[in-house]
Amino acid sequence: MGAAVGRPSQPTKVVWQPYEVELEDLPPWCVVGRAMWMPSVSLACFLLVEKHTPDRVVRQFGMIQEVPRAVNTDTVLHGIDLMGKVGVDWTQKHAEHVREWGNRLQQRCEAMLGDMYPTHEYFD
Repeated sequence: MGAAVGRPSQPTKVVWQPYEVELEDLPPWCVVGRAMWMPSVSLACFLLVEKHTPDRVVRQFGMIQEVPRAVNTDTVLHGIDLMGKVGVDWTQKHAEHVREWGNRLQQRCEAMLGDMYPTHEYFD
């Protein structure tokens, strides 16, 4: 378990592509929207907003994993709850995130397919 958290000290002992077999066995309708798996955008559902960061897990899908960028976890955004917010229009409250979602295909994580060598900077 320790090797899979953070930067692994022994990259050869990590199963980098745990979903490879499962992806091959999925019916076509499950993978037809694969382009939608890669946008680096906020996902919004009413009051909840979470940043989708596929650049942090591309190695699991056979791509070259670069050192992930820092993610801004907005503590104010994470502090929102439903108490006293019966009349809130969440589309207005989260308009910035809704716009970001509308442009999701222009904000895709671009990673290259390929093998990573043990000397790659990700393992430093």
